[in-house]
Amino acid sequence: MTTARQVRRLVRPLLKRHPDLALVASHSLWLTPVTHVARVIHIGRTSSAHYCDPKWWLLPLFLPNTNPMKRIGFCCVDIYPPTDDSKSLDLWFWDNPIMSSELLARIEKALRLMRTLDDLRSCRSFTEAHMNYTWGKTFNENLVYDIAMGNLNLARCWWQKVKTSYPRLCERIHEIGPPLMDDDRTALAAVLHRWERENVAGTAVEPFWTPTPFPLEKTG
Repeated sequence: MTTARQVRRLVRPLLKRHPDLALVASHSLWLTPVTHVARVIHIGRTSSAHYCDPKWWLLPLFLPNTNPMKRIGFCCVDIYPPTDDSKSLDLWFWDNPIMSSELLARIEKALRLMRTLDDLRSCRSFTEAHMNYTWGKTFNENLVYDIAMGNLNLARCWWQKVKTSYPRLCERIHEIGPPLMDDDRTALAAVLHRWERENVAGTAVEPFWTPTPFPLEKTG
């Protein structure tokens, strides 16, 4: 298994160069401040102690069932080793002398993209335009995402699909139905803020989280 010590040693140069990066829960780098959608680089463990499995993802924190410390995000992108045969790096092997520099270069590239995804709209647009596969993009998640974006007419369409497909709705999803049908933006925003706060509270990411308004609150 990849150890916390290996990860700390690997990412130390990144943390020195980028003050907006935070190492959270030993294996994940989070861009800060953390708002509605977390931007995470994860140095994942594998079944072998000899190599790691790095990925980056976008994780909406305002969904009703989000666990920031356990859940893989809405988009999940593998960070692959170089394909040049001269590099001799088929996997991210810890004992390969070029592993650290090559992986850090690819993380730097991912960071440049992730910094452009600095609000809910840009994250949503990127997901829709560029990702062939979006992790866990269910009716429920589309419903809540469109509420957050202020797309309430579309959200009401999703609500009908959710009720049809999931007749036994969880209590959290159930509570957005009445304010959604009443077009009550204030009540909807209050629910999403509460979900986000409850998801983050008590986790390792809480010190880096900054509550911010939803686009829902800026449109009418």
